[in-house]
Amino acid sequence: MSPDRESGVWSQLAQPKWLFWLFRGIIFLSFVMWLLFSPEYDPRIWVPFVFLIAYSLAAFILARRAKGEKFYFLTCLVDLILITSTGVLAGNKQGGFFLLYFLVIPFGAYVSGMIPGLSLAFLASVFYVSVNAGELGGPPTSSVLMKALAMLTLAAAVGIVVREMKGSKSRLLGMFDVLNQRTSELEKSQAQIETIYETSHTLGERLNLDEVVDEILNIVQKILGYRYFSIFLLSGQNSLSLLGEIKDGEKTRYAEPKAGSLTGRLRELVRSSKPVRIFDAAEEADSELTAKGIKSFMAVPMISRGKAIGLMHASSTRMGAFLDQDEKIFSILAGSAALAVENALLHQKTQELTIVDELTSLFNFRYFSRKLGTEVMRAKRYRQPLSIIMIDIDWFKKCNDTYGHLFGNRVLQDLAQRIIDSIREVDVACRYGGEEFAVILPQTKKADAQMIGERIRRRVESGEIVSADKSATVKITVSLGVATYPENGETPKELIAKVDQALYLAKGRGKNLVCSV
Repeated sequence: MSPDRESGVWSQLAQPKWLFWLFRGIIFLSFVMWLLFSPEYDPRIWVPFVFLIAYSLAAFILARRAKGEKFYFLTCLVDLILITSTGVLAGNKQGGFFLLYFLVIPFGAYVSGMIPGLSLAFLASVFYVSVNAGELGGPPTSSVLMKALAMLTLAAAVGIVVREMKGSKSRLLGMFDVLNQRTSELEKSQAQIETIYETSHTLGERLNLDEVVDEILNIVQKILGYRYFSIFLLSGQNSLSLLGEIKDGEKTRYAEPKAGSLTGRLRELVRSSKPVRIFDAAEEADSELTAKGIKSFMAVPMISRGKAIGLMHASSTRMGAFLDQDEKIFSILAGSAALAVENALLHQKTQELTIVDELTSLFNFRYFSRKLGTEVMRAKRYRQPLSIIMIDIDWFKKCNDTYGHLFGNRVLQDLAQRIIDSIREVDVACRYGGEEFAVILPQTKKADAQMIGERIRRRVESGEIVSADKSATVKITVSLGVATYPENGETPKELIAKVDQALYLAKGRGKNLVCSV
């Protein structure tokens, strides 16, 4: 028999129900052996024998329903009475059937506990001493008392052993519960780490900062399950920008990051580049960490190339909500997030270099062409007007020849700023090429576009530019042409042709004018 199977057999035999029927069998066998081999006996012994059979059958029926300590205690009590009466009828007051006490008493102590076991031992001792009361004055007295004492000692010993076994079992089950809980937590953490590693590849593939922030918020909400979370980007030595957050399970990404100051624990975190985990936020003096309802806090830096570029923090309304494993997982996510955010920022800068004019910081001709095509399609779809303004500096070549190209660059930069100051946020200003500029005006009729053009013209005319050696003050003017969709054209090419025509018209009429066709 294999060790596992042998262990299983003993485990089954140790159960109270099997021991109960084992003792029933031993008592029944004792009756049979006595009836077969006893030379003479009182015929009345058949009464307890028949009672044993009937009682065993009743116990067999009731055992399926009446399980538990009380049932076994009552059967042990009946067994003691049955053994005592049988022993008296058998005529052997100090032996024979009375030895069965030593089976019933330990069984009672085993299934019911030490106190019920001692109670059974006390009753058995009383029964035994009562039956042998006539012998107490003679030499067998010590034997009777020793057997009674032995029954009490046996019940106490079994009760103590059983109590210790139950205590050990309870402790062992408690250890198993803790082990199962730790195993479950470990499996959950392992699954979270694997999911975050897999998702990190997706993060690295996203080159748009808004998409990166969205993905981070999704990971925190769906995988980590945090109900309070914020992600910040460092925007200065003592300042940061909030990119997105989760409040009470609701996530929000900010198109325009919210500015904030770097203070307290968060400043220490950035300086040390080490995570911060607070078990009880109520003990903290930092008001940022002791917001209403917040009881525990965890923050980790976003490190890229050995430098903190931002930080993430999570909080909870439950004290001690974040464990060592949570900090490790959070740090892994912060590392992946730092790399993804930095890649997105670099991509954004690269994109800006390809669409922004380096000198004036306005969009370049490449962006203008693409944007104009997009706005024309939108104007067609929603049947709305669209206007463009073309701007050209008057006498710019003469200015360059007189004051030099560096001064000419200053003129271009000054004009770019005056254009920005004169238009709306929805309008798009671009450097078309050389000394020419263009402005796209979505949802703008021709009359409104001419008003904006006139505002640009006046603002430029009213300004002055001082030469580098401060020896001369120069005033410049511009000529502007206006074209509008759909009356001047329904395609970008047609609109550009018409706005060029309007610009040449302004030049031909004496410059420093706004004209349309």
